[in-house]
Amino acid sequence: MNKRYFKVISILIVFALIVSLVSIGYVYKNEVKAASSSKTATQGAKVKYSWQKDTSPFKFDLYFFGAWGSFYRWNGALVEKWITEATGVTPNIIVPTGDEKQYLNVMIASNNLPDAMVLEWYAPETKRLIKAGKIYSVNELCQKYAPEFWDMIPKEVKEYHKFDDGKLYYIPSFFTTKEEYEQGLEKHNARPLFIQRGIYKALGNPKINSPDDLINLLRTIKKKYPNLKPFAIEPPIDVNQWGLTGSLTLAFFAGIFAPETYGRDVYLDAKGNIKFIFENQNFIEAVRFLNKIYREGLITSYELMMKHENYQDLVESAKYAVIARFPIDIWKQHNPKILKLTKDEGKTYMPLPYFKYKGKNPQFAGGRGAGWVGSMVTKNAKNPGRIIRYFEYSWSDEGQLTNLFGKKDVTYYIDKNGMPRYKPEVLKELQDNPASLDTKYGFERRLLMWRSKWAGWQRIAMAPKEYEDYLRSVARYGVDIWNLGLDNLDPDPTTKEGVSYAKIKNIWNKYLVQMVLAKDDNTFKKAYESALKEMKNAGLEQVRKVMYQNHLKDLAKKKGM
Repeated sequence: MNKRYFKVISILIVFALIVSLVSIGYVYKNEVKAASSSKTATQGAKVKYSWQKDTSPFKFDLYFFGAWGSFYRWNGALVEKWITEATGVTPNIIVPTGDEKQYLNVMIASNNLPDAMVLEWYAPETKRLIKAGKIYSVNELCQKYAPEFWDMIPKEVKEYHKFDDGKLYYIPSFFTTKEEYEQGLEKHNARPLFIQRGIYKALGNPKINSPDDLINLLRTIKKKYPNLKPFAIEPPIDVNQWGLTGSLTLAFFAGIFAPETYGRDVYLDAKGNIKFIFENQNFIEAVRFLNKIYREGLITSYELMMKHENYQDLVESAKYAVIARFPIDIWKQHNPKILKLTKDEGKTYMPLPYFKYKGKNPQFAGGRGAGWVGSMVTKNAKNPGRIIRYFEYSWSDEGQLTNLFGKKDVTYYIDKNGMPRYKPEVLKELQDNPASLDTKYGFERRLLMWRSKWAGWQRIAMAPKEYEDYLRSVARYGVDIWNLGLDNLDPDPTTKEGVSYAKIKNIWNKYLVQMVLAKDDNTFKKAYESALKEMKNAGLEQVRKVMYQNHLKDLAKKKGM
């Protein structure tokens, strides 16, 4: 082939790329505009969706699996009223009291199931209910009552979440398709470090390039600001609550010290073998780093072991110089409250730069994942058709907009780029009175069926531009690991290996705490060696084998998606 041929081909390729980019931009800009009309974006002017065919008053019981989810109960917020106006539906949100597992197991054993349930899709109880024939398939309900809903559900959801019989039994929240992940700004979910603005400025905006830089910063803070506490991680250190990293902050440190783990409990080594994060010596250095911070008195056992539900008040007390937190909560929740309490912007938090270990760039698992909770209709439902139609509304663009933004021209508008934005007066009210998010408006609390795209846009709209700038600055550290087959690997808890894994987590939990609180290097070393020995005796290799088989199954499910 001659050079002229290649030149022509090159020009055609570039032209095709330009056309593609323009098309993507056009779709992106107009997608939300269409969705914000009185009907959903996909609906079209002449189509009447199933949920619109009957908007008479209807109530049903909807069970949420976690006792901590009490704020999901409807309390008369504006979003709830607008949802009911559109659909006629008022869900009665049931939240367990006491021991969540016991509450659910008693409910299952007695067949005293509500009309619908929101459960962790990967929980053994969910699988048990499906196997026992207690849950309607989404396939069946869509075919009978809401045929267009089936077409609205992405193929990736249907393929990955189908059960052994090939049917789909729940609608997962926060399942991120490849397209949504590539378009979104939130490339990972690391919970990094933040520092009070006034302190950072007073110290000359120091560069934090290494672990030693962070230690030195905390030392300086302890010396120059004796009335402040230097540091707090997201507590507590608890393997059973947060996974094998033991802490959301240690997961962040894992992505820095051991980027090959992506900050996950389980990863693949260079040969494709399943490895646990506690086997990674770089991660152990991350634990040692936290131990060093503790031994130097830069953090106390209180900040390491306190209850997580108390952490919010700790952050908003403005008594800590450096803290770890989920980013959006800083801009959306904590900073407004701190500003209202102190009237001092210098006490609000800004992100610290991500530091490096041995010059390596941090790596964190990308936000593209299999989702969180699944919404399902039980065979006890008195009107399954009306419920699946409500699910259709919840999943639709109109439902997502109402839940996350409210009513067009009342609480939000569409900007020149086609993005939904809260009206300035709404943002000001949320800043002046953060409690109004729940008590008055009810944004993001009501559907329990979030879609990642809309949720991401809502977080950007809720926060100052500084948050969007932050996302862009750290996006390069996110790695899309979806195709590595690392989802849903844990052994079934009812099996021998499942029991072994529970024992292993308890063993690691005990010794991880000892390592973080170790008084010297020798104590740290002995605790780690004892942990490895006991976990091996508890059946670590058998658990690894099951996880590897589940890894192969996960790969097979994702193949070609």
